[in-house]
Amino acid sequence: MDVKDMMSFPLFKDFEVIAGHKGLNRNVSTVSVMDAPDIYDWLKGGEFLMTTGYIMREEPLQIKDLIIKINKSGAAALGIKLKRFIKELPKDVLDIANELNFPIIAVPINFSFVDVINPVLSEVVNSQARKLMYSQRIHESFTKLAIKGESIDKIIDTLSNIIDKKVVYYDIYFDNIYTSKLDEKTIEELKTEGLSEILNAFSNYPIKIERETYGYLIIYDEIGALGEYDTIAVEHASTILKLEIQRKISNLQIETRYRDEFIQDLILNNVKSLEEIHNRAKLYDWNFDEGNIVAIFDIDNLKVKYLNIRNENHSRTLENTRENMLMFIRKKLKTHFNNAVYTSFSDSIIFIIKPTCKALDKFKELLKIASSEIKREIFNKFEFTVTVGIGSYKSSPQDIHISYIEARKAIKIGRGIYVNNSTIFYEDLGIYKLFDNLSNNDSIKEFYSSYLGKLVEYDKENNTVFLDTLNYLVKNDWNLKTTSEEIFVHYNTMKYRFNKISEILNIDLKESENKLNIAVALKLLQMTK
Repeated sequence: MDVKDMMSFPLFKDFEVIAGHKGLNRNVSTVSVMDAPDIYDWLKGGEFLMTTGYIMREEPLQIKDLIIKINKSGAAALGIKLKRFIKELPKDVLDIANELNFPIIAVPINFSFVDVINPVLSEVVNSQARKLMYSQRIHESFTKLAIKGESIDKIIDTLSNIIDKKVVYYDIYFDNIYTSKLDEKTIEELKTEGLSEILNAFSNYPIKIERETYGYLIIYDEIGALGEYDTIAVEHASTILKLEIQRKISNLQIETRYRDEFIQDLILNNVKSLEEIHNRAKLYDWNFDEGNIVAIFDIDNLKVKYLNIRNENHSRTLENTRENMLMFIRKKLKTHFNNAVYTSFSDSIIFIIKPTCKALDKFKELLKIASSEIKREIFNKFEFTVTVGIGSYKSSPQDIHISYIEARKAIKIGRGIYVNNSTIFYEDLGIYKLFDNLSNNDSIKEFYSSYLGKLVEYDKENNTVFLDTLNYLVKNDWNLKTTSEEIFVHYNTMKYRFNKISEILNIDLKESENKLNIAVALKLLQMTK
């Protein structure tokens, strides 16, 4: 009950609010008679204090200080009998009450305090009893839903019917939206709106479990705080929602464990037959018969970050970042390829993707666009880069492990050639696929050292960049003009560098065979690094 409700009682028809009219929404939980000037030390909040003013009759201005202090202690209002000991309140007292929005009520002189206390306390007790009965009834309704294992849809519908309002549950953990009493057009509009705009526009209540937010209950046709009874219903709905969310997460974790075991068996070639693949795939309503491609999204330099961990909080933060990045990659790729299945290894996530179109070139282009979008957003959101390795198309599910091996090799070779934050298709690596098998061979190291060793040593001793210049020359098909423009040096400087490199290596770089040997040596050196 608030002050305004109390003033609406027939008993209060001769009572007058003389200050603090804007505070009539203050909650009244009890009535008390003021018999000491330090009453504020004993207040618990919600009191309607009444006084004759006797203890301040000599200095009515003391009431100003009293109002400041009882307002701070959470009192609801002050009722005072005027024209008995205090004829009227000083202007300063009325001004401070108006400033604090603290109601001052003039009590008729013929009223005894007990005439006020009994009916007000009775109404407070009755109001609390009604709320308890309502809360119990709502609690029973939602408990039945929990016992029956009803869905989130049913919980939202029940809440919507109880409070007679449009209700939305925006599930940010499972990336879903549940609605009640919304038409199809509004639902489509809701899906296109950003969450922050929705939360700003409507009353909402976060669903939290151990300080982590899993979603928001949104009253879609309400702005501002709900009434007491509606709030009670929302609180009970929130409790049952949390139980349902925990149940779904538990089921997901169990399913994920078995699903991951199956996918890992596929990519590691730990399956015995095609029949086993089909039977296990049926459990998850998967079908690998139309051919598949494996794509690996590997977070760059995450393991290096673990070497620089300073304390437990830093470690926990990095773990959360890793989990959030992998979840983000999963959600984003699934928006492009909904049929993709996935598993995670440490700092990478592996997808088995069914081509969405018959033309493989077109499908590869779509995959490249999706990868670029994910890499860009990961960097903007988490300040990490991602290298993407993509294996070749395999028509048989028994060959998925080959596509996985190719995707891993694409990442390894690609990082050697292009550094990080690249998307590499294994099929596009050409001769580099052969280099991967040779790069750790001693004779290969001897080969590239014999062609480039002198240049590497010269750069170290003289602080020059001839090896980099040579890389750009090979990249630009030995075109001096194009290379000079790309590295921003004068053409004459480029000619000097070309001649100096030839001199250091003691080789004629105009001979085609020498050019080939130098180009191969550079690539082998990059891959070894």
